Amino acid sequence: MPAKTFRAALAAVACASLAVTSVPASAGSMTREGFTFPADGQMNIVVFRPDVSVGSMKVGGMDEPNAEWTEQARANIQQQLEARAGQLNANVTFVDELEGEDAELLTEYRALFETVSGAVFQHVTQGDTLKTKEVRRMHNNNGRVRERTFPSLDWTLGPGAAQLKEATGADYAMFVFTYDAYGDAGRKAAQAVGMLGCLIGACVIVKAGVHVGYAGLVNLETGNIVWFNTDLSMGGDPRELDGAEKRVRQLMEGFPERQEADGASGVAE
Repeated sequence: MPAKTFRAALAAVACASLAVTSVPASAGSMTREGFTFPADGQMNIVVFRPDVSVGSMKVGGMDEPNAEWTEQARANIQQQLEARAGQLNANVTFVDELEGEDAELLTEYRALFETVSGAVFQHVTQGDTLKTKEVRRMHNNNGRVRERTFPSLDWTLGPGAAQLKEATGADYAMFVFTYDAYGDAGRKAAQAVGMLGCLIGACVIVKAGVHVGYAGLVNLETGNIVWFNTDLSMGGDPRELDGAEKRVRQLMEGFPERQEADGASGVAE
């Protein structure tokens, strides 16, 4: 699924989640089967410039990006990511862009990550599971333990991702995307009218806006995606610093914990 198509699909599913209760509002976090961070030694994570889009949404559903909102939101999200970096028990560096041939390399892998993310979203998050990407493990359901089939986060960018390791010196790379479209005055008015219709049994649900995001972590030695989190109903207004703190907290939900030698957790809430 091409990146732009994936993002459009993500927003569409987020819109549907309001009107159709069977569509999950929050898609959740997954870690690659059997993955753990190494307990010993230095670990380096590079976080590439967050891909952020903030704008408004009209009555008909068309969005209109706002450059000022987007820049403010990106700065706030980056600041909150940097604040959280100290909790990861790793050396975390933030890179806006690379230079020269490395810049082209990063562009290629940003696009590849988006494409693979689309497949993860379709076949893992949305439940359109591929038989070749399932695992069997024991599941405890209210005390009844049975073996069940689960989707597996078995997706990779390929061994070529090691080029990013050479370019950055990092062991892992994190990609972050958030999209916000706030309802404009016309859409809010339509929302109010739709809610009034409920009084006479003719509800017309108009969602105030769309707020979605995802983040993923890639092992640069293998190219494997080792953690992926999607949220179709993100909270926190990233245009505000406090809102960005909530947004980053949700994006990082389920991030693998690195156990220190003494057993302490490497991620704090």
